[in-house]
Amino acid sequence: MSEQEPTVRERVVELLNTAAFLPSEKEKIATLAKVQELIIHLDPQLLDSFFEDVAAFQKDRNSDVRKFVVGFIEEACKKDVAMLPRLVPNMQLLVLDEAVSVVKRVVQAVVQLHRATLAWLAAARTTTPEMEQVWHIITTMKNTILTMIDHDNDGVRTQAIKFLEAMVLLQTYTEPDSVTREGEFNLDHVPLTLKVARPRKLEEEARMVLGKLLAFQGSIHISSVNLMTCMSSLTIIARARPQFLGKVVNALEILHANLPPTLTKSQVNSVRKHLKIQMINLLKHPASYDYHYNITTVLTDLGMSSSEINKAMPSKDSMKRWIRKDKVGEEPIESAPKKPRIEKEEKKGKAEEPPAAVVEKTSALDITQRWLVEKLTPENVANLVLVSMINLPDEMPPLFSAGYSPITAAGTQAQIQHVARLLSSQLTAGGVGPGVEQVKDDEMKAGYDSDDESNISRLVGGRVQEESILVQSGPVLVPAGLAVRGARHKAKTMKLEEVTKPMNATASAKMQQLLLQRLLKNHKTPLLGSGAKDCVRILTVLMGSISPNECEELEDFLLEDMTSNCDLLFSWLFSEYATDHDFSQVNRFLGNAGKKDKEKQYSDIMSSIMMKALAKEASKERDEFLSRLFLEAPHVPENLISSLVRCGSQGSDSVLAAANTLKDITRWRPPASRPALEVLAILATHEQETVRDQVIPILVELCEQETYMEIVSESATKFLKYLLLEAPPEALCTHDLGRPIQPEEWTEASVKACLYLHLALLPLNQSMIHDLAQVYVKTVNEAKRSILRLLEGPIRHMGMESPQLLKLVETCPKGGETLITRIIHILTEKAPPSEALVCRVRELYNRRVSDVRFLIPVLTGLSKKEVIAVLPKLIKLNPHVVKEVFNRLWGVTLDTGASPLTPVDLLVALHLIDNDKCDVKTVIKATGLCFGERNIYTAEVLAFVLQQLMEQPSLPTLFMRTVIQTLTHYPKLLGFIMNVLQRLISRQVWKQRKVWEGFIKCCQRAGAQSFTVLLQLPPPQLADVFSVAPDLRSRLLSHIATLTENQRAHIPPSLMDVIEGRVTAELSHPVPHPSEVPLPPAPES
Repeated sequence: MSEQEPTVRERVVELLNTAAFLPSEKEKIATLAKVQELIIHLDPQLLDSFFEDVAAFQKDRNSDVRKFVVGFIEEACKKDVAMLPRLVPNMQLLVLDEAVSVVKRVVQAVVQLHRATLAWLAAARTTTPEMEQVWHIITTMKNTILTMIDHDNDGVRTQAIKFLEAMVLLQTYTEPDSVTREGEFNLDHVPLTLKVARPRKLEEEARMVLGKLLAFQGSIHISSVNLMTCMSSLTIIARARPQFLGKVVNALEILHANLPPTLTKSQVNSVRKHLKIQMINLLKHPASYDYHYNITTVLTDLGMSSSEINKAMPSKDSMKRWIRKDKVGEEPIESAPKKPRIEKEEKKGKAEEPPAAVVEKTSALDITQRWLVEKLTPENVANLVLVSMINLPDEMPPLFSAGYSPITAAGTQAQIQHVARLLSSQLTAGGVGPGVEQVKDDEMKAGYDSDDESNISRLVGGRVQEESILVQSGPVLVPAGLAVRGARHKAKTMKLEEVTKPMNATASAKMQQLLLQRLLKNHKTPLLGSGAKDCVRILTVLMGSISPNECEELEDFLLEDMTSNCDLLFSWLFSEYATDHDFSQVNRFLGNAGKKDKEKQYSDIMSSIMMKALAKEASKERDEFLSRLFLEAPHVPENLISSLVRCGSQGSDSVLAAANTLKDITRWRPPASRPALEVLAILATHEQETVRDQVIPILVELCEQETYMEIVSESATKFLKYLLLEAPPEALCTHDLGRPIQPEEWTEASVKACLYLHLALLPLNQSMIHDLAQVYVKTVNEAKRSILRLLEGPIRHMGMESPQLLKLVETCPKGGETLITRIIHILTEKAPPSEALVCRVRELYNRRVSDVRFLIPVLTGLSKKEVIAVLPKLIKLNPHVVKEVFNRLWGVTLDTGASPLTPVDLLVALHLIDNDKCDVKTVIKATGLCFGERNIYTAEVLAFVLQQLMEQPSLPTLFMRTVIQTLTHYPKLLGFIMNVLQRLISRQVWKQRKVWEGFIKCCQRAGAQSFTVLLQLPPPQLADVFSVAPDLRSRLLSHIATLTENQRAHIPPSLMDVIEGRVTAELSHPVPHPSEVPLPPAPES
C-alpha cells in the first residue's frame, strides 16, 4: 500500500489541478469523475485528504459541475458515514441552489443521506454533539423539501413527491403483509431509547407527510405528471404499509370521481389508465380484502371486465389467511423480527389517535352514502336529471367523453350503492353533507384539535426548537472546501517601508527585467486558485514599463505559442490602450500619469504584432489567432485591416479565414466596417477562381443589409470601370491578388475578375445594370464577349418585370444594341415575354434599331399582323437564326405562351410574300424548313394550308411546288390533291405559266390517278400537256383502250383527236368548257 498510495495520490493531485483550469464543463466533470473513482473506490483512505478539494467545486458556475458535486457527496457518505458531519453542511447550501437541475439532484441525494443518517444514529452506542448537528441539518433540509411540493417547477415537485414517499416508508413500522425490499432500513431498526430522533415522533411526522400527499393529490391544479407520480407513490406506501390502505383507496376513489378540470383529453386517458394499473396493484395485495368492493367498483367503471378483475385477485390461500387473521385476531405464520415486533407492541398503547382519525373520515363518507341511498328514488333521480339538463352544454365536453364508460347494471342495488358512494365522495371532498356535519359536531364535543397543519408546527417546530438548544452547545459544522479559518490572535500589521530601503532606478529596472523574464519562463506552469490571474496581472504591469528592444523580444515570445499566450497578449494590449488614453491604474503605479512620451505606443505594438503574425507560415493556429486579434483587441487601426489582403497569397484556407474575420469585423465593429468591406471587395478580384468563389458569397450575404450595400457597390463599380482602360491597372496586378506581372492587355481571366462582383450584386442592386451598359459600350472586345457570356445568371435572377431592366431597354445606349438583344434573349428563353417588355422593344425597333433580329426574342408577344410584316426580313437571316425564329413561332423553344401564328398561318404567309420584298429562292428555303418538321406539318396541317392557298384570289407562285411536296411526303393525300387539280381546271390554271408547269409535273407524278383530271382539260391544254410530257399520251391511250365501248362513248371526239395525235396544240377551233366534257369512268384497278 505504501508503494501504491504515493502514485495514486500524485495522480489525484494532478487531476484536481487539471480540473481547476479546464474551460470545458464536460472535460471538468470527466476529470472529477476519475478523482471520485480513485478516492472512493480504488483507495478510500484518500477520501479524508481530498474530499474538501472536490467539494470546493460546488462554487462552479456551471450547474452540471454542481450536480456532480452532489453525487460525489452522496457516494462519499454512503461509503463512509464519518463523512456526514463534513459534507452534510455542503448539501444544506446546495438545496437552495438557483439551478432547478441541481435542486432536483439534491432532493434525490437527501433521500439516501436521510436514511444513512438515521441508520448511523441507530447503530451508535452514544450520541455525540456532532451527530445531533447532522440530524438538525437533515431535519432542516426535510422541512425545506416539504415546502417544495408547491414549487413552481414541475420536475422539482415530482422529486419532492418521491422524497415524501421515501420519508413515509423510512419513518414507519412494517407489518406482516408489507411488501418490502431486502435489506430495507425503516423504523423497525431504530431503538426506542434514541433521543435525538424519537421513533414515536418520527412516525407521527410520517403520518403528517402522508396526509400532505393525500391533500396534494386532491388539489384541482395538479399537473398530469405530478398526479400520476403521486398515485404511484401512494400505491407503493399502501402496499408497503397496509395500515394506510384504507386512506389510499378512499383517496383514489375520490380522484376517480373528481379528476382535475385542467387536464386535456389525452391527459385524462393517461391518468385513467394509470389509475387502473394502481388499483390492480392494490387488488393483488392480500390486505385489500376489506376494500375489494370499492376497488372492483372503480375498476368496473374504468372498463375492466369481471374475468379480468378475478384474474387480478390475490390467491385463495392468502385471502383465507387474511380472513382468519381478521376474525380470530391472530398473526399470520410469518412474523417480523423480534426486536421491531416488541417495539411495535409497546407503541400500540401510546399511538391510537391516527387510526381513530381514519375511522372518523371513513364514517363521514359512509354516513353521507347511507343518506344518499335513501334519497336516490326513481322520482328524485328523474327530477335531478331534468333539473340538470338546463345546464348541459350544446356539445359533449372532451373530458366527459374521455371519462365516460357504459353502465352495465343500471338500476340494481349495487349500482345505486356505487352512485351514492361517488356522490358521497364529492360531497365529502367539498366539505358538505350530513356525514361531514356529524363528524364536525363530534369533534367539537370531544375538543378535537389535531389537524395536519398544527401537527406540522407542533411536531416539526417543537423539535427544531428542542434541537436548536442542543445545537447551540455543540460544535458548529462548516461546509467542506468553503470554510475560512479566522486568526486566533490579531497580528500586527507590517509596513513594508519600515523594513525595506528604497531602490535606485537602475536597480529597480534590472529587478523588473529579471522578474519579467522569470515570470515569462514559468508562465505556462499551472497554478492553483487565483495564482494564474495574479501572475497575468503582474506581467501586465511589468510589460507596461519595458524598453522598445525588450518589447520586440516580448512580441516574439508571445508569438512563439500564439494559442497559449493569447490571454497574456490581450491583457498587455488592453493595458497599453488604457495607458495611451490615460485611464489606467498602471500609470499611477509607475508614476507615469499624464506622460505621453512613450517610445512605443499601442498602435505601434498592435501593428508590429500583426505584421509578425502575417509573416508566419499560414496555418490554422495562425488564422485563428489573427481572427481573435482583430475581434478582441480594444482597437484596430484601419491600415491593419487592409493588411489582411496579404492572405490572398497564402492559400485558399487562409483567404477563407481572413474573409470570415473581415465579415465578423463588419458586423461587430461598425466603425471599421468600411475598410473591412473594401478589403473583401479587393479579394473578390483575385486571379484564382477558388478564392473569388469563397469571398463573393460572403459579400453577397453582407449586402442583404442596405448599410453595407452602398459601400460594396461603390467598390464593385470602381473595379468594373477598370475595363474602360486599355490594360489592367497596377491596383489589380499585385502578388497578393495572384498577378505579380502586369499584363499589357486585357485577358479573359482579368476581365472576369473585374466583372464577377458586379454581376453577383446585380440581383440585389438592379440599378447597377446601367453602369454595366455604359462600360459595355466603351470597353474592349474581349470584355464585351465576357460580359455577354457571364450575363445569363444575374439577368435570370432579375426577371423581365425588373423596372431597371425595362428602363435599360427603353433607353438603350448607342452601341449597346447587342447587349440589349442578349438580355432579351435570356429573359425570353424559358418564359414568354411580358407585355411591358414587348412594348419597349417594339418602340425601340420602330424608333431607332432597324435590325430585325432585335424582335426575335419577343416575336410571340407581337400581333399576327406585325409578325407577317417582318417575316420577309426574318427569312433572309442566317438559316440557323431562321430555324430559331420558326421554333419560337411553333412553340418548340417555349412551351408556355400562345404564338401569334399557327403552323398553317406561317406556311400560308410564306407563300404570300411579295417577290419584291424577298426572292423566291429564300422563300423556297423557308418552306423547306417547314416541310422538314414532319411532327408539326402533318398531312392534316398541309391539307389546311392547300385549302387556304386555293382560296386566295391569285394562286401563289410556289403553290404547285407545295402541292408536289405534299404528295411526296404524304402519298395518302393523293385523292385530296386530285380534287385540288380539278378545282384548278375550273380556275383556268394554264393562264399562270409557273402554276401550269407544276400542274403538269403533278399529273406526271400521280400517273394513272391523274387520267380522270386530264380528260377534263380542254383539247388545246391537253395537247399542251402532251407536248410537255409525251409519256402521258401513250399511258392515257393504253388506259382508254381498257375502257368499254360505252365508257369511250363519253369522251368527246375533239379530245380523242388530241389523244390520238390527229390534232396539234395549235387548234384554232373553240375549246369546249370542261363542264361540257363528260367524266370518264375511273380506271379499273
